[in-house]
Amino acid sequence: MRYSILLFCLFLTDLTLNAQTFNDSILVNERKIDRPLTLHKGQLQINPAYEISVISKEYDNNSNKIILADKGTASVLHKYYFGLNYGILDFLQASITLNYAKRGERHENQRIYVQLNDEPDFDITYFDDYKGFEDFYLGTVIKLPLKTKKIEIALSPGIYIPLFSNNPKAPENSISFPSDSQPFTKIIYHNNYKIGNGSKAIKIGTSAIVRPCNNFSISTKFNYSWPISESETISWIDELNGSTFVYKDIPYKYLISNALDYEVDLAYQAISWFNVSLSYYYKKTSSGWSEITGFRIENPESKLSLLSIGYEIKATSKLWINQFIDIPVSGKNQLAPFSIYLGISYNLFPFNKKLKPGEIDNTLN
Repeated sequence: MRYSILLFCLFLTDLTLNAQTFNDSILVNERKIDRPLTLHKGQLQINPAYEISVISKEYDNNSNKIILADKGTASVLHKYYFGLNYGILDFLQASITLNYAKRGERHENQRIYVQLNDEPDFDITYFDDYKGFEDFYLGTVIKLPLKTKKIEIALSPGIYIPLFSNNPKAPENSISFPSDSQPFTKIIYHNNYKIGNGSKAIKIGTSAIVRPCNNFSISTKFNYSWPISESETISWIDELNGSTFVYKDIPYKYLISNALDYEVDLAYQAISWFNVSLSYYYKKTSSGWSEITGFRIENPESKLSLLSIGYEIKATSKLWINQFIDIPVSGKNQLAPFSIYLGISYNLFPFNKKLKPGEIDNTLN
């Protein structure tokens, strides 16, 4: 509901803007497959989005698919995206991204019978709470000066910076002893975790688009990132003192993994304002280590492949709506989310000279 309100407000804002710039007219007839890899000079693009992921499966170390519902650990991830892009020049774009996510994972209850009774003596619940901001991304996109519109190639270097503390909050465990209404001891272990890596990392990337015919395009993206240095955070241990849990934080060092990912996208422009796409995404992480156990242990290698089906609607020249579905195909040491993504892209030229109503008509003609 709140997302529909946001879309409606932006749509009304677009319709009520009477003043346009000369460059606004460029976006009127520019289809999705015609857009360059970098924004036009002076173009500002605002990209909020929401994604919901149902995590009912995961891939183990042997790439076998495990049904999490059988283990009682299925969960839902809510992710909120925000991106801001600006065209410094027609071939140079600046980008920032900051995302927020949250996920609660409740494990299957454990019931322990000490005496031979119908009711358990202990009922234990484990709940893991993941929430927080991902690392802030600051980058550029540099388009190579090729003298053709059939093929475009761009480079995209950037850096990830942790803006917020990566130290998790203390657990929120609780215990309640037997009573008339509860014949057993109930214990809830509630652990808190952060979403971000909490480490500075460098990213290098490249992207390309090929337009073999009028209504069809093939685009690719490739990225590789690695940490600048090791980082430090804390883990928590707990001890039950009577009816109260006491917590102690233990600092440890870690080095995040190197990450490689690429995407291949096939897009078809069905009509001027509607585009459909089919894409394949692959990500692999390797190297890195953690001392959370007291010993330096290498991070396990992970892999994930996704197949995406999506579309974009050009609601107005400035407002674009896009949605796609991610389907997990294969993986290793990774959760297998089924995701639905809904995003909008709002575009304007805020620093260009405004045209008067009569000048707008002359420009479009």
